[in-house]
Amino acid sequence: MGAALVLATLSPAQAQQAPSASMQGSFVSAAASSHPALWLPGRISAAAVKTVQTTANLNLRAKPATSGKKLAVIPKGTKLTVGSTKPGWSQVRYAGKTGWASSTYLRAVPTKASPAIKRGDLGKSTVALKLRRQANTTSKALATVPKAGIYTVKKVSAGFSQITSRGKTGWVQSKYLKVVAKKPGREIYIDKKYTSNRAGLTDRYWTRVSGSDLYESVKGKIRIGDIPRNSVVYRDKKMEKTAGSVKGWIFVRTQGMSGWMKTIQLARKTTATTNPGKYSAKTVLAQINGKVPERMLVAIGWDKEKTLIAAPAVKDLNRLNAAFKKKFGHNLDIDLAYRTRATQDAYWVELGPYVAARPGTSNHGWGTAIDVPETYNYSFRGKYHKWLKANSKKFNWVHRKILEEGSPYAEAWHFDYVGK
Repeated sequence: MGAALVLATLSPAQAQQAPSASMQGSFVSAAASSHPALWLPGRISAAAVKTVQTTANLNLRAKPATSGKKLAVIPKGTKLTVGSTKPGWSQVRYAGKTGWASSTYLRAVPTKASPAIKRGDLGKSTVALKLRRQANTTSKALATVPKAGIYTVKKVSAGFSQITSRGKTGWVQSKYLKVVAKKPGREIYIDKKYTSNRAGLTDRYWTRVSGSDLYESVKGKIRIGDIPRNSVVYRDKKMEKTAGSVKGWIFVRTQGMSGWMKTIQLARKTTATTNPGKYSAKTVLAQINGKVPERMLVAIGWDKEKTLIAAPAVKDLNRLNAAFKKKFGHNLDIDLAYRTRATQDAYWVELGPYVAARPGTSNHGWGTAIDVPETYNYSFRGKYHKWLKANSKKFNWVHRKILEEGSPYAEAWHFDYVGK
């Protein structure tokens, strides 16, 4: 009988014995020679195969030798995870016991391969990636693509996928993009920075109920759960299409955040009042940060978004706007003002301490702060910012020193109310 057929004649009981050292590497079973997925003594390491299946009833021994104490009998067809290997033996765990089994009778279980990514697929980055100008690893890196972003693949070429990230189009290695199941309602990655409500969008709504919910995904975990009534939101149809449209839901940006909202919670018109009422700044500041009663919030009358702000702050903001309009011929642009505690919590998690104030400390939580857009004219070198910096204090609005250019907390867009 040829050496290559020796093991084919062994009974399951005889198969418990590992080949002798002198025989290792000199023969394999007939089954192994015809099935490359079988483990061969000393040939395949635990690094190569992690999940295996027994091809016979197999003894689990206390040490990697036939003289090792028998701990259990592993039934044929049992799937096991390999911890480590020694010549002819694999360390596995079965029935609560860790021991050694003959590698000859362990078959590698193929792992399910990820589907190859192709044009039009949605790929999720599994690691941070270099976005390169061309489809290779040596061309110029345009940017770093963050982990867990979801991108539409525009083209594929020789192991690379073309995507657009943060406004730049380039190539990333396809092997680091996992095909995302094409079902609606997935969470979409938004760059971790301050984000405008408008963001170039025009399809405007207002929340119609107190505590309107913003979700990370359709029927998913709530990210912001208490957006006040009459807060402006903008529908982002492009993102909605990317994620997959769902009847009764739309993808929106609001208060600088983004997510999914139920359409039944939205209206085309606002019912917010512009009447400031008889509240002092002292009264508002005595409220829990991020939980100011809606009766103490009013809409900014000349602002097309009717952004909500603390009632006592609106009079001085109107005065500041009148002076700004006289100088530049148009109203001051307001992006954000009052922000709930849940919104601030979400900012803190997503943006970190250099961009977001610690929850419970932001003046946005009392409605006594405004953010203007992140456009050039409102930047540190822009004409609007320079004028506001020089004149806002006359109207009880200030840009704090800690937010100055050069500070790790620099924010050109943020102004605080210091009036009574």
